[in-house]
Amino acid sequence: MPTDTFNKLPEEKKSKIIFSAKKEFTRASLEEASIKNIVEDAGIARGSFYQYFESKEDLLQYLLEERAEEMNRNVENTLDKTNGDIFEVFISIYDYMINECIYNKEVDFFKKIFEELKTSQDDIFAVDIKKYKPKKIEEYYEKIDKTNLKIKGKEEFTLLVRMLHAVTKKAVVSNFKYESKQKAREDYLKQLEYIKYGVLN
Repeated sequence: MPTDTFNKLPEEKKSKIIFSAKKEFTRASLEEASIKNIVEDAGIARGSFYQYFESKEDLLQYLLEERAEEMNRNVENTLDKTNGDIFEVFISIYDYMINECIYNKEVDFFKKIFEELKTSQDDIFAVDIKKYKPKKIEEYYEKIDKTNLKIKGKEEFTLLVRMLHAVTKKAVVSNFKYESKQKAREDYLKQLEYIKYGVLN
């Protein structure tokens, strides 16, 4: 995690270092990523880097934790605003992924990280980075309003979450096939309606 020295830097300088880091991690795998490239692009001395982070692994973990915490806050805020509506939670996750990851200048960075998570045998990806993924929805079980859900216990709740997760994940990935974000979102909401109310008249 970043040192106090990094945290006390002016926001402009911190943003430049973060931008350069994401640029390098997009270009190369963690193993091949170069601290030299990061510091040169950010316009800082190599020695300064180690005043801010212990290693490039430490820097990448910081970038991932920052985004995971943002996602968690998004879910928690939605739970509070909607009194624990599980469907609204997944809509908020969909909107977050579309607006903050897919249609965002950082999309290539996240694509690279997802590829690394799937293929790397390095311990940093096998263990550490997984710690910085957003919380699972099941961890919010007690906050979910289950009064109108036809579920009996946590096992059936987990089944519902898996269904919603699968539909949401596919909808996010399928966004590239649509001519407009609006049409993609409308189709996603229709799928949630089918799960929520069924398809029989």
